[in-house]
Amino acid sequence: PSGSRTPGSPWAICITPPPHQVLFSSDAFPGRIYKLSLDGKVLGMFGKTGKQLGQFGWIHEIACPSENELYVAELLNWRVQKILVEAAH
Repeated sequence: PSGSRTPGSPWAICITPPPHQVLFSSDAFPGRIYKLSLDGKVLGMFGKTGKQLGQFGWIHEIACPSENELYVAELLNWRVQKILVEAAH
């Protein structure tokens, strides 16, 4: 479901380095990224399908050097976006 806070079809995941580890998981479509605790609790989510900054076209891979920084590679938009994850996400 488009408004769901539950990941549907995870495509890519990454776990941030210690000491504050979280897991990021992406749904390729509808272009949503979930921030989860290591025990699976959804801490936040963001994103939607599109071509603008902060929107995604089929998320293919993600990298997370910290819990506040995320790199998102997209197939349809042929780009990698650097996302700064706010505490509100």
